[in-house]
Amino acid sequence: MKTPKLLSASVVALAMCAGAVQASPVVTQWMAVDLSTFDPSTVLPGGNTAPNPVLSDGNTQLHWGVAASAAGQSGLVIANYGPTVVNTGVLTPTVQITHENNPIFAPSLTSVDILATLLLFSTAPTAGPNAFGQITFKVRFIETPNDPLSGTCADGTARIGGPLNSNGCADIFVINSPPTDFVLSYDSDGAINGNDPRDYNVSFSGTGFGLLSNGACAAAGAAAGCRGFRTAENADTTGVFSVLINVVPEPGSLALLGLGLTGVALSRRRQSKQADK
Repeated sequence: MKTPKLLSASVVALAMCAGAVQASPVVTQWMAVDLSTFDPSTVLPGGNTAPNPVLSDGNTQLHWGVAASAAGQSGLVIANYGPTVVNTGVLTPTVQITHENNPIFAPSLTSVDILATLLLFSTAPTAGPNAFGQITFKVRFIETPNDPLSGTCADGTARIGGPLNSNGCADIFVINSPPTDFVLSYDSDGAINGNDPRDYNVSFSGTGFGLLSNGACAAAGAAAGCRGFRTAENADTTGVFSVLINVVPEPGSLALLGLGLTGVALSRRRQSKQADK
């Protein structure tokens, strides 16, 4: 009957060891600054001269076309939220992009890259040093004819009958990027205590960017299964980029936890055998 007690004590000891081998303290809260801009070298058509797409406001605004109404040109506008508190494990908005869909005559934007530069530093449980990360979002865009002679919009939907097509065929915005995450090795104590860094998985995601139909993807020159939005004529449509930071479990701690769980299983098995006798 002493064996289960000994095993239980072993589990406690293993748990204590797991805590002893941890790296720097887990960061529970961060201050994030996500600075996103359009990459000038990727704007198509190029030239940066009206009516082709023209960048302004520190490369956060892009406008194009010959205005067909008092509303002016069409455009994409990035709004960076500025310093934002991000709690570990909580998806937090940091940037938004808005398509201002106004009626225009050609030319129109076809593609551009958005470069997101993320600055992070820990604020809890202790203040830590700065860390950087970057990700590039590739945008494909199609300004569709508002009233095609066929009565069918570029994505295959009917010009008459759909709510997004009531003022003319909806335009198509596709966000097409590589894997939007990276691993950050971060020492929340900095060089003060000299602890080993802990790994965090930092991922970007977008809300307002849904799966588009195969017809919409093909019209924008993207592969089936693309994500983005269809944006109604004479309206603004906004998508939001968010950041999620999760701590990566340490292999040593996981191994010790596995040993501890094995001890619990053995304890229960021996208890069962004792009860059967």
